[in-house]
Amino acid sequence: MQSSSLFAVLAALAVAAAGQPAFAQSPAEFYKGKTVTFYVGLSPGGGYDQNARLVAKYIGKYIPGQPEVIVKNMPGGGGIVMTNYVANAAPKDGLHIGAPQRGIPFVPLLDENSQAKYDPLKLNWIGSANADTSVAVVTKKAGVKSWKDLKTKEVIVAGTGVGTESVVVPYVLRNILGFKYKVIAGYPGGSEMNLAMQRGEVDGRGTFSWTSLKPHYKEWIESGEMVILYQQGLRKHPDLPNVPLVTDLAENDDQKKLLELQFTAFELGRPYFVADDVPADRVAALRRAFDQAMKDKELLADAEKQNLEVNPATGEEMQDMLKRVYATPKALVARLQEASKEKPDLKVLGK
Repeated sequence: MQSSSLFAVLAALAVAAAGQPAFAQSPAEFYKGKTVTFYVGLSPGGGYDQNARLVAKYIGKYIPGQPEVIVKNMPGGGGIVMTNYVANAAPKDGLHIGAPQRGIPFVPLLDENSQAKYDPLKLNWIGSANADTSVAVVTKKAGVKSWKDLKTKEVIVAGTGVGTESVVVPYVLRNILGFKYKVIAGYPGGSEMNLAMQRGEVDGRGTFSWTSLKPHYKEWIESGEMVILYQQGLRKHPDLPNVPLVTDLAENDDQKKLLELQFTAFELGRPYFVADDVPADRVAALRRAFDQAMKDKELLADAEKQNLEVNPATGEEMQDMLKRVYATPKALVARLQEASKEKPDLKVLGK
C-alpha cells in the first residue's frame, strides 16, 4: 500500500515537472556564443551607419556572455522598413537591435497614414548615443544666402522615405514659416542625398546632422560651396553660435510651440531599441551594456577620431521622453499633422 502511494506521488511530480518550462537562462548564459545584430535603417556610409558601427564595436564586451556583434544595413522607407522588421518579424530574443533615424519614434504620432507598424511606447529603448543638432544646407549654385531667401525662392531638397524627417521637416517649415521647399524623396540614405547635391539634382538638404556634416564637408563650408541656413533642435550647438535656431524664427508663440514639438526628436539623436516582448532581464542587460559602452575610453577616443559626438541618453530617459511627447494635447498634434501632410515627388531609383 505504501509503495503504491509513493509511486503515485512520484508519478504526479513527474507530470508536474514535465509541464513546467526549463529553468530560465541568465543573460550571460543566453548571449554566450551568440551573435547580436544591429540593423541600420539607412544605406552604408551615413552618420547613422557610422554611429551604429561605433557602438557595435565596443558594446559586446559589456553584454553578459560577450557575444559577437555585427551590423547590417536594411534601408527602405527612411528607416520604417527596418523598424517594422525588428519590431515584428525578427525573433524577440534580444539578439536584434534597431538603429533607426531619430524621427522614427515620432512617425506614428505625427503621420497616421505612414507605413509604421510599431508602437514606440511599447518598444524597449536601449539608449541614444547623442543629442543631435541638424542644419539646413544648400549648395552655392542654389543662389540662396540666408534663411530669409527661402520665403521668396523655391529650393529643392533631398529626402529618404515618405513620412520621415528629411521629408516631413521641410514641409512643416513650409506650412508654418512659409519656406518655399520642394522635396524629392526616395534616396536610400545620407550618402545618396549628398551625391544628389553634388550632381545638382537637388539644391540641398532640409535636415543634415551637424556631426555627420562637419567632418566630411568642412572645406565646402569654409569655401562657401555649401551654405548653412539655420540649425534645428531645442538648443544651439556650441560650434554654431551665429547660426539661427529655427525655433527662434517663429513669428509668434503658436508657431514656436509647433516647432518645439517637431524638434523634440533631436534630443534623441542616435536611438537604439529592441522589440517589446524581449525578456526583461535581457533588456536590462543591454541597457547596462550600452550605458557602460558610452563611458568606454576606447570608444570615446575612437569617436573623437571619427568626429562623432557622444552625449548619451539612457533607455529609461528615452522611454520617459516619449511618454511626455505622446501625452501632447491632441489639438496641437493635429495641427502639426496638418502642417506635414504634403507628399514629396519620388525619385525613381537608378535614374
